[in-house]
Amino acid sequence: MNEDTEFGYRTRQILNQGVDSLDRRIVDRLHNARQIALNCQKVPVAGMRLAGAGSGFDVSLFASARNLVAIAALLVGATGTYYWNAFEQAREYEEIDSALLADELPPSVYLDRGFQAWLELASDS
Repeated sequence: MNEDTEFGYRTRQILNQGVDSLDRRIVDRLHNARQIALNCQKVPVAGMRLAGAGSGFDVSLFASARNLVAIAALLVGATGTYYWNAFEQAREYEEIDSALLADELPPSVYLDRGFQAWLELASDS
């Protein structure tokens, strides 16, 4: 515990000891003053406002627009990546098909299960 926190606890204890001996009107006035002070306390505002001509301009609109642009860019990137991978896969299949069609193998080879297994291994790598 740091010294400031410990000092605050000790001060609170000393002040609380004398509360019971105070007049009820004084306690009520102190309570009302505390409530007024808490109501006047500055609290962070959700949307910052910039001073402009006339009324303020809400900065939260910029934050929303920025978020929308970021989401749109993410969607475009994900869609582009999906199509890029699809084209790459089609290109690989095209190369395999071209190699098979250009080869001079008898049709019975294509029915051989070992050849099918080799094709699957070759296409995976």
